[in-house]
Amino acid sequence: MDFKNAILQGIPSELPALKPHDASVSHAPKRKDILSVEEKKLALRNALRYFPEKFHEVLAEEFSRELETYGRVYMYRFRPDYKMYARPIDAYPHKTKQAAAIMLMITNNLDP
Repeated sequence: MDFKNAILQGIPSELPALKPHDASVSHAPKRKDILSVEEKKLALRNALRYFPEKFHEVLAEEFSRELETYGRVYMYRFRPDYKMYARPIDAYPHKTKQAAAIMLMITNNLDP
């Protein structure tokens, strides 16, 4: 699947396979465990709100593990398969140049 179509797909209708932690990429250090139990529940609710309820049971357990392991919810399962780098602005599917610019800035920050 090409880059534009991968972006336009959005959140998949079926859960993609789990993806391993990529040790070849620089990662943020583990955040200190400073969240209260209620704050951790809120973090999980906030992460789950983007996904259909039918996935919540599986994703809640997975995101909880990420929160405990890394101090953040990364949603590694949904890491894109395409290479992350800043592309020319017109490579991003968009209705406005501002939207394309935001996607470009995000990928530029992820560009190794």
